[in-house]
Amino acid sequence: MYPRNRTRTSEQNQPNGFTLIELLVAIGIVALLAGLLLSGIQASISAVATAKAANEIRNLETALAQFHSEFGMYPPSSIRLHETVAGWSNTDTETVRSRALIMKLWPNFNFTIARDFDGDSNATETHDLNGAECLAFFLGGVIRIRSSSDPFAPMGFSKNPANPFDRSSDNRIGPFTELVLDRLIDSNSNGMPEYIDTYSGQYRPIYYLSSYDGRGYRAVELTPAGMTDVYRQSAGASGQPWKDKTYQLISPGADGEYGTGGFYDPSGKGTIGENDLDNITNFSSGKLK
Repeated sequence: MYPRNRTRTSEQNQPNGFTLIELLVAIGIVALLAGLLLSGIQASISAVATAKAANEIRNLETALAQFHSEFGMYPPSSIRLHETVAGWSNTDTETVRSRALIMKLWPNFNFTIARDFDGDSNATETHDLNGAECLAFFLGGVIRIRSSSDPFAPMGFSKNPANPFDRSSDNRIGPFTELVLDRLIDSNSNGMPEYIDTYSGQYRPIYYLSSYDGRGYRAVELTPAGMTDVYRQSAGASGQPWKDKTYQLISPGADGEYGTGGFYDPSGKGTIGENDLDNITNFSSGKLK
């Protein structure tokens, strides 16, 4: 009898539940697992965002190939567009160069017609298009007449060889790709749209640099992007550029920064800067690093 009573009393005196140490250990394990889960989710979200942006670059490559098939050349990555007739009579270097580019694309172009390139119903301006604006303009075509609150709406080019920027013609070439309207922006407020990638919160457009069919990239066209060089396969100004016969497409990535360009080596031996690393281009699979 007595031994049984002592055993029962001993069992009744044992504490119920977890000790403080056990609770702390359990909380630590849960926190660790939650952290690993969150890290995995964030990595998955980042990978999906990168894949979408890379797919956008591939779509633009297809569109540029279609443009090349139509016109026998890739679009320029800078051009001066005069809305007035008198503007085309200027003899400055950029106007002369731009006339030659237009004549190469449209040999029968009529320079004696005033044109409203930005669709603001005011054909008195001169537009100097940078690489991002050239990408949107030549792949999308002229934009519809619009008020300042309307979205940009590309409508391709007229098939009229003397007036390809005519909006009234139903017989048209392009757009060469479907540019999502809510991703057409005007980051420098000059009335000419640019196209941003699919990253949430992106505020800088996809930048386009033409090698002019192998004649060479132009250093002056890097300035609007804040870059100091195109991407090269080896170090130094004489290093062979990536895509030296065609063009470079550069998405600024999630950080919205183009970086400076320069020596890029897929093996990681290059010298590109921190802001270049998450760029997505047409000469890399996914991010540069």
